[in-house]
Amino acid sequence: MPVRGSCFGAGMGRLALWMWVGMLCALLVGHSSACPALCTCSGTTVDCHGLGLKTMPRNIPRTSERLELNGNNLTRITKSDFAGLKYIRVLQLMENQITVIERGAFDDMKELERLRLNRNQLQQLPELLFQKNPALSRL
Repeated sequence: MPVRGSCFGAGMGRLALWMWVGMLCALLVGHSSACPALCTCSGTTVDCHGLGLKTMPRNIPRTSERLELNGNNLTRITKSDFAGLKYIRVLQLMENQITVIERGAFDDMKELERLRLNRNQLQQLPELLFQKNPALSRL
């Protein structure tokens, strides 16, 4: 069956368009899984500050070294919130509504050097909360 020039050209144009759309979607899906919704990721920094978050964001890249969660409405830090984030060096949690931090919440953060918890509603911290954070030098 002969292919007419105009039909072939239009068909190829549509094919190219769909390929372009497919690649763009793949990039966007890949990007969204690499950075939590609403947050901004740049290099090894995840910036989720001032977003009014009430729960810990999911999909924080495992290679992150800096995590900004200040100025939100977080009330509780659980043991699973930071699980697997072993490269975090700086964690900003100030200016939230945190009342409870579960024991073991920072256990995976062996590289944690700086943790800011000021301006929260904390009355006490669990015993030995930082026993697995040998690099912690500023609290």
